[in-house]
Amino acid sequence: MHSLRGFDGMRALACLAVLAHHLAQRLDSHHWLVKGLHAGELGVSLFFVLSGALLAYPFWQAHFSAQTLPRIKEYVKRRAARIIPAYYLVLFVSVLLNLLIAPQDYALPRLLAGLSFIAPYHYISFFPSDINGPLWSIGLEVSCYLLLPLLLMPLWRRKTASLKVAIAWGVALLIVMQFLHYLIVLLFMTDQEGKGWQYGIIGGAKQWLPYWNIASFMGQFLCGVIAAAGIAWYEKQQQLRHYYFDLAFLGAFGLATWMSLNYLVPGAPSQSLGQAYLAPLFSMLCAVALLAAHFSRYCSWLLDNRLFSHIATLSFGIYLWHYLIMEIIRILWVPQYHYMGMEDIAFGLQIGALVVCLSWTIAALSFYLLEKPILNWARGSNKINRSA
Repeated sequence: MHSLRGFDGMRALACLAVLAHHLAQRLDSHHWLVKGLHAGELGVSLFFVLSGALLAYPFWQAHFSAQTLPRIKEYVKRRAARIIPAYYLVLFVSVLLNLLIAPQDYALPRLLAGLSFIAPYHYISFFPSDINGPLWSIGLEVSCYLLLPLLLMPLWRRKTASLKVAIAWGVALLIVMQFLHYLIVLLFMTDQEGKGWQYGIIGGAKQWLPYWNIASFMGQFLCGVIAAAGIAWYEKQQQLRHYYFDLAFLGAFGLATWMSLNYLVPGAPSQSLGQAYLAPLFSMLCAVALLAAHFSRYCSWLLDNRLFSHIATLSFGIYLWHYLIMEIIRILWVPQYHYMGMEDIAFGLQIGALVVCLSWTIAALSFYLLEKPILNWARGSNKINRSA
């Protein structure tokens, strides 16, 4: 297990939030609890912040300790081992099932774009499969993996190490990403023809773009990178755990929750910031929560319970498979199991429980039979960093 306390729990919460969001979408209910679950889409942003922190942390440790930086070759190999096997499997299964039970437009170009991780850069390919929407995020996450060493290596290779310089560098990059986001929106706005979810998943992608762009998500990723710098620095200073970090975590987490319930418009960029998932403010609060959780006395202990650690281990697989299972149920069994289609809430909840069980089972099989052996090989040991 990695040494970042509280991270397993936060990854589990992100996974459960996205799962709850997609399940709640199918229910024809305006109950306050169901409406609140729609805010679970912000789990995607938390995933990006977590990834930024986890991947940057070893580099910050080496930088602040004047040690040899992790080798880029090993970094790339481990990222490929973590993402490609599970992602390629579910991508091929999704596209094959699409062809068999619900043929999709532009099947081959979208498959190739998905395989090469460039799908999110055009509205036709944004969703590689009609029946597995969440796959869109993988291409953007891989782009962030590649940008991380390119943007931070000039700093990490400096002989002098300072937290102030690290934060200044990270904040400067974050500001650049905000500028690039607004420039992308200005220059690459999609036209109105066939735009909107009423035209299908490609029309929905046309509505999301250009707001769901690499600059916005790299900004969210960088929030985690900055948090990791703080963790690595204060660890070097032998910062002890203290209850005021618990208060900081509760404050940041509570404020993020309040923002999500009061300002989020699900599936749309925020009116004030013009970005998905209330970025960058929500991702900043997530970064503060991660740093505070690591040095907390009680919150990290509560977060990293055995159940959450298990969910964190399987979170990638659950994320990849759950929506496909939901769509198979809709196509082959319950036609009304679509967006706000389930008037029978009890039956919708029963289907949701089935989706959770099937997703959990398939994710476990994928992890222990496919992902874990490859990860062991890539790391050259029998230990798995579940949250990497």
